[in-house]
Amino acid sequence: MSSTGLASRALRGVRWNYLGAVGRIAATFVSQIVLARLLGPEQFGLFGYAFLTVALLALVVEMGLQNALVQVPQLDDETVAVACGRLLLVSGAAATAVFFLADTIAAHVFAAPQAAPVVRAMAPTLVVGAMNAAATAMLSRDLEFKVIQLAALGSYVVGYLIVGIGAALLGMGVWSLVLAWHVQTVVACLVMVTRSPRSLVPAAPWRALPIARFGGVVMVTNMVNWVIDNGPHTAIGRWLGASSLGLYTVSSNLVKVPADHLVRNLQTVLFPLAARAQGNDAGIRRAYLTVLGGVGVLSFPTFTFVAFQSEAVVQLLLGAKWHAAAGVLVPLSLAMVLHAVEAMCGPILGGRGEPRAELRIKLMMLVLTLVVLSVTARWSLVAVGWGVALVFLARWIWMNAAVCSRLGISSAAFGQAMAGSFLLAGLSWAVPSAVGAGLAAAGLAWPLAWTLVPKAVATAAAIAAVMLAMPQFVFGPHLLALTNRLFEKRPAWGRAPGLGRIAAAAARAAVDVATDHDGASTSWTHRPKTS
Repeated sequence: MSSTGLASRALRGVRWNYLGAVGRIAATFVSQIVLARLLGPEQFGLFGYAFLTVALLALVVEMGLQNALVQVPQLDDETVAVACGRLLLVSGAAATAVFFLADTIAAHVFAAPQAAPVVRAMAPTLVVGAMNAAATAMLSRDLEFKVIQLAALGSYVVGYLIVGIGAALLGMGVWSLVLAWHVQTVVACLVMVTRSPRSLVPAAPWRALPIARFGGVVMVTNMVNWVIDNGPHTAIGRWLGASSLGLYTVSSNLVKVPADHLVRNLQTVLFPLAARAQGNDAGIRRAYLTVLGGVGVLSFPTFTFVAFQSEAVVQLLLGAKWHAAAGVLVPLSLAMVLHAVEAMCGPILGGRGEPRAELRIKLMMLVLTLVVLSVTARWSLVAVGWGVALVFLARWIWMNAAVCSRLGISSAAFGQAMAGSFLLAGLSWAVPSAVGAGLAAAGLAWPLAWTLVPKAVATAAAIAAVMLAMPQFVFGPHLLALTNRLFEKRPAWGRAPGLGRIAAAAARAAVDVATDHDGASTSWTHRPKTS
């Protein structure tokens, strides 16, 4: 495929990923709030034990083959068939083990024997998830993100908004969450398997599988990432109890679900894009700086606002029974700022065929996580939250340094891409604080939740004003250059009130970044000609 055609399909993939993300975020937001109000922390905590069990085992079952199937330059049907055979064999064995060992897992791993029936009921999802991984890999390889996103959104709506909430209203408690999970995964799997561009009929799993070694490195990396991300849940569940686990889980979901959707959709495009563009560091460098700036502009102000307005957010969305979640929401929101920008690093390293570089860093972060949890999990829920924020900060600094050194990104270029994000984060703290002080000075004793409206409106207005006044500083050159493509396709947008300054800055930025220091083409996927 030509570089122009590949770049065009990648951009279409980004559009579909974000259309799907908007739908998923909205559906998740509604379902999680309704279910949280209906069920309470204890029920979410019980489900959390089962979810942690199958989520970790799913990474073992998947064996890194989803990424390996996407990354390998040439893929034949036999490799796909053998991979499917291994996925089914290992997932079946794992599901059987969980089913029969549920009591042991609940009692000895989580010190929560009451969670055993829920753990047992979640076992079959391992088999469904394995086939889902194979189908997703085939669709991702062909950049068919429209199918992936429609399947994900449709299955979530059916599973959670319809089945899950309906079951909760009928008084099914924690089983409404189990039922919603199964419906979602089965529906998504059926859609993607039927739309897969390749046959997923399994072959003998013991045949040679050349991609297994790459997949093994990815699997270990994913497991390390899982411990870093979910180790706090496990520690809280074991030492602080189901109710604390429920508080932490729902607080985390409020900010991590939108953050994950924001970055995961870019990851699914960046990884195959980097894999196809191996040898074109200049193109990957521009892609990374563009995405970094875009993610920062969205995530930094959003999660900073939530962090400093956590009490009002919890009161408005979750109600009085979740009041204790406000304290831990502060560090978790700030951690998501770091998580969002760090998550762009892994696909770049993996797509370049350097998964071991990421693994080395993540192993160091694993050690740090275990040390932090050994102290904070025996202290308090809020202490765990701040420990998580510390680990995420260290992870971002180290991962970003690895990417920048490999792609030749200077400190100045990185600063240009991120300066606007830090400015918007500062506004998201200063403006709401000023509005709150103004309301207090005026003697307006509004309920705390009501104050979110004027604070959010004032913050959005301040951010919009700064964007219009200082587009070069806020967006950075690479994100502005991408924005210029939108103005070229829709010239009328550049003539809209207030957007002329941004359009002019975008046009200048497009010229400035048209060549890198090595004179590379602006195409993200152009490969230099070889003699």
